[in-house]
Amino acid sequence: MSNRETNLKPDIVAEASAWFIEFRAGDITASTCAGFHEWLRRSPEHIQAYIEIAAGWAELPTADPEGRLYIPTLIKRARESQEENVVALSPWAPARLRRRRLSVRAWAASLAGVAILVGAGAWFTLYRADTFSTGLGEQRAVRLADGSTIELNALSTVRVRLSHKERDIDLTEGQALFYVAKDPARPFIVHSGTTTVRAVGTQFDVYRKENGTVVTVVEGRVAVAHSDSSRFAPNQLAPALFLVAGEQVTMPAKSPPTAEPKPKHADVAVATAWAQKRLIFEETPLASVVEEFNRYNTRRLVISDPELRSMGISGVYSSTDPDSLLAFLRAQTHIKLVESDREIRITLRDKK
Repeated sequence: MSNRETNLKPDIVAEASAWFIEFRAGDITASTCAGFHEWLRRSPEHIQAYIEIAAGWAELPTADPEGRLYIPTLIKRARESQEENVVALSPWAPARLRRRRLSVRAWAASLAGVAILVGAGAWFTLYRADTFSTGLGEQRAVRLADGSTIELNALSTVRVRLSHKERDIDLTEGQALFYVAKDPARPFIVHSGTTTVRAVGTQFDVYRKENGTVVTVVEGRVAVAHSDSSRFAPNQLAPALFLVAGEQVTMPAKSPPTAEPKPKHADVAVATAWAQKRLIFEETPLASVVEEFNRYNTRRLVISDPELRSMGISGVYSSTDPDSLLAFLRAQTHIKLVESDREIRITLRDKK
């Protein structure tokens, strides 16, 4: 492949694929066509990507028998109404497509195997999804094609799908801090179990736990709802719970909830301290402290006596230095630590 072909950005190819499949589905409205023409006008690379997707599909035996793609007309209209800051597609494109016939055939052959087996819709879904994960004690920042950033805490996984209609994120486990680039036309939607969070341009933290999801808003506002009772439509806020900066809500894993979740004031610095590799606790039950500690350390903390689970812990500790917490626990007169290579058991001291 040529350099220019290789340099097409993955997000542009993904957007072109989305448009292509939407037109293949038929029932195209005037609004959809207008949106497509506007997308084409943004850059010659958009036109090139769409042509290449269509050219690959055209090589398939069953490609477009009804001729619904009408690419020349779309490109002609896009060129005629180009904005001044967009350079027109250079005249080399048609000839270049002919010169690359063999490479297009090879690309189309690989696409055909997927398209024939699972259909264009399934191929598109698989093509679009990106998965990002972290391991024990690992944190990472992921910058998305739209300019948004996701900071992942330890033992966390997200699946990302970006389209021209919305930005869809699945938090399948763990915790993530989202810095959302503003794009009113494409809502940013995070799914965590039965919880759905919608934002346009804001910062918020989502922590998926076994018994529910904790959502904390750092900046801006978000809408939170149970996924099976309130789905968000593009460009429209469904009835939901609205949170503003400095508020937090815990959405139970069970849906619908037995009681309506209530937002509360949150210390944002505490909720997002993990991003600075700190653990901040304010009379936090030991059971929750242990859960946090075990995200970062190979030697797990284990609570041997159930009555210790509710013991309140306060203080600021380092997630990268387990001894900062262990030193505090060792200093407590009513408990003791029994340590081995694999775990540290917390037990009550023998009563005399």
